[in-house]
Amino acid sequence: MEKLKLNEWPHRSAIGRWPLLLLVAAGMQILVPLQAATPAKEVTDSRITSAVEDGLISEKGVVPNNMDVNSSQGIVTLSGPADNLLTKDRMVKIAESIRGVRGVIDRIAVTPVSRPDEDIRKDILMALLQDPATDSYQVAVSVKGAVATLTGSVHSNGEKQLAGRIAKGVKGAKEVQNDVTITYLTKRSDQEIAADVKARLQWDIWINGDMVNSTVKNGRVTLIGTIGSAISKSRAIDDALVNGVMYVESSGLTIEPWANEGVHRKSEYPDRSDIEIKQAVQAALPLDPRISAFSPSVTVEGGRVTLSGTVGNLKAKTSAEQDAKNIVGVWKVDDLLKVRPKEEPADAEMTKQLKAALSWDPFLDSSTIEVAVSNTVASLSGSVDSSFQKAEAQDVASRIKGVTMVRNHLKNEQESTIYYYDWPYYSYDWPYYNQSPYDASEIVSELYPSDEHIKKSIEDAFFWSPFVRSDDIKVTVNGGVATLTGTVGTWIGWGEVDKDARKSGATQVLNQVKVK
Repeated sequence: MEKLKLNEWPHRSAIGRWPLLLLVAAGMQILVPLQAATPAKEVTDSRITSAVEDGLISEKGVVPNNMDVNSSQGIVTLSGPADNLLTKDRMVKIAESIRGVRGVIDRIAVTPVSRPDEDIRKDILMALLQDPATDSYQVAVSVKGAVATLTGSVHSNGEKQLAGRIAKGVKGAKEVQNDVTITYLTKRSDQEIAADVKARLQWDIWINGDMVNSTVKNGRVTLIGTIGSAISKSRAIDDALVNGVMYVESSGLTIEPWANEGVHRKSEYPDRSDIEIKQAVQAALPLDPRISAFSPSVTVEGGRVTLSGTVGNLKAKTSAEQDAKNIVGVWKVDDLLKVRPKEEPADAEMTKQLKAALSWDPFLDSSTIEVAVSNTVASLSGSVDSSFQKAEAQDVASRIKGVTMVRNHLKNEQESTIYYYDWPYYSYDWPYYNQSPYDASEIVSELYPSDEHIKKSIEDAFFWSPFVRSDDIKVTVNGGVATLTGTVGTWIGWGEVDKDARKSGATQVLNQVKVK
């Protein structure tokens, strides 16, 4: 029996595009013999293991050298240490996002920095109280031996998951036992729940809803069918957690890589009307606990969604935009939401809260970050080790009550691209790139991969992504510059294509792929 687990989605960042930086990340493809980059034509356990290990190397905020990866019949086992709970969750999701992975056995041991239990407890409570989405939750916290236990009651699965996610983001916790109960405000019939689950599966761009069936009995949802990847299975479970659901049984979902191919859809990229898209977005927003307290206005024209109105905090604004992007048929989102906090703490109080939030974040060294809040605008300055940390700090600032804008002036000497937080929920900031601190002319010529090596490396990466069909993308490389042409069906595919190309060793990537 496969029980419902708290699904926490990780953050995702990408490697900078300069070859010297790829050399610094030990094990990157630039150091691999040319023939190793040849795209695999079949999915084997040894190749899955290699693809997972490469995926871990490509991520910031994880330490792959200490992680052992094994694969048997597509079931990947991760074992080794991690220094915080969020890194542990990220590693699992990275493995789930590899083509051919049917499941992940998590044997990662969290060995966090040593902190007194009472300090951990106070910080978790403060994190819940400071976050504008959880400040009203009736959640109690106890900590023993660095194991945090959450109790109390909330009104939805989303609220329970969010409370657990915030607790995991406090430095020093080695485990979070989420014993919070869900007390729904209204009782819903099985028919109402079934209709919501079916709609969410059909409208979610992360999965092939045509191949998943659901039944509901006494508030218990059973999912049966075929799905294309392990990460899509996790997403399907999330989709089933609509209001009124008491339990999700997903053991009837089998994972087959071919399920992502368009020929197995009734319509590969369904043609949805603007009215249908609007209704789907309007249905999705209230299920997000960060947005449920607000009522954004939604208009749709030609698949282009415009969000307007007001929300009470900056994180709600970015969350609403992402929720809209996850809907089938949406090709662009114009986020015109205005942030109008119900209460505006004094600048000094917001600065104090921001410093505290940065100090307990396990991904950040707050001693290198300077913060100030003036007229509801938070400014970040100083230095961080990676663009992942830069994005993490910005996300922390966006969750401070009263903050309406973040000016992120953090300097990052390691990478050239900046990405938004919480992959795969939060999109990439593709158009904006920082100038690399390195002069390519100063790098010894033999450190550069050949054009053919880069091309094969990109094509190999496409093969291992469950969201990219390599046959739809043409790759050409000339003088280290990679040009991508073709079409994808969603912004997810576009992002995966771009990310995979940028970690290949190309000095520049011209992404001309269109979302159709």
